[in-house]
Amino acid sequence: MFAVRSAFRLGARITEISRRGCAAGLPVDDVVNGLTEEQIQLRQTIRRFLAEKLAPIADEIDKSNEFVGMRDFWRDMGDMGLLGITAPLDYGGSGLGYLDHVIVMEEMSRVSAAVALSYGAHSNLCVNQMVRHGNTKQKDKYMAKLMTGEHVGALAMSEPNAGSDVVSMKLKARKEGDHYVLNGGKFWITNGPDADVLIVYAKTDPEAHQKGITAFIVEKATVSL
Repeated sequence: MFAVRSAFRLGARITEISRRGCAAGLPVDDVVNGLTEEQIQLRQTIRRFLAEKLAPIADEIDKSNEFVGMRDFWRDMGDMGLLGITAPLDYGGSGLGYLDHVIVMEEMSRVSAAVALSYGAHSNLCVNQMVRHGNTKQKDKYMAKLMTGEHVGALAMSEPNAGSDVVSMKLKARKEGDHYVLNGGKFWITNGPDADVLIVYAKTDPEAHQKGITAFIVEKATVSL
């Protein structure tokens, strides 16, 4: 039910766009890949959307290393239901699965691998983690703006001397009264400079190794961030 409802939402949003040409790229045999009719429709809809909204500026983004219209594009994706593609409908998501997310990532990567990486950091590394592991209070507070594109999300895990080896990270979280103080640094954080909400990995119990790591939701306005 979720896939059908979401596919109709995506199709209705850009009926006019869907009549236009799609972005250039190698053909994909969706039948051989076993995609459903809804997933094929999703691929076609996203491809045409990106041909209009992203393809004309993709080269300039790579050359300048700057995405001037990022916030507008993020809101466009929010209108399409892409920013929470694996999030439940109750939270403003599309209620689709990981294969659907992969389809969107593939099509976006055809046009701009850089922007696709940013999209994945938001929709998967931030939003999907919050969907899976956040409590109701956290979801109620953060999900809506992450779904609409008003906020940009990120995951802060990598560090200068640890990379993505989370057990070797040095950032620590120390509890002080009713809150935690995070002390350390992160590096190579996709969407880091633009993110309004970050999921930050920190060690709360270094002696427990991989079981002593906690994920914190940190807002951009946090002091000393």
